[in-house]
Amino acid sequence: MDLNELAGIVKQGFKEMHEEFAAVNGRIDKLETRMDGLEQRMDGLEQRMDGLEQRMDSLEQRMDSLEQRMDRVEEGVINIENDVNFLSQKYGEHSVMLNRLIN
Repeated sequence: MDLNELAGIVKQGFKEMHEEFAAVNGRIDKLETRMDGLEQRMDGLEQRMDGLEQRMDSLEQRMDSLEQRMDRVEEGVINIENDVNFLSQKYGEHSVMLNRLIN
């Protein structure tokens, strides 16, 4: 084997390595593009999650407010029930007193 043949083999080897590196670089470029797309999708999902968390916080605040209102309404109903019972008792007492006066 002479020097020219060896040089040709080395050139061919470098050419093949160059082609393989080009193919690998192409695949890396495609993977980077896919990764960029995934990162953008993740950013979008994070933004949506942040929005959902804010909405959940708002709903929790509204629920707390409604619970407080319900507590006040319940207290009001209990007070009204007590007033009705008191008035009913007094009505009964007055009815008895009126009946005694009439008879």
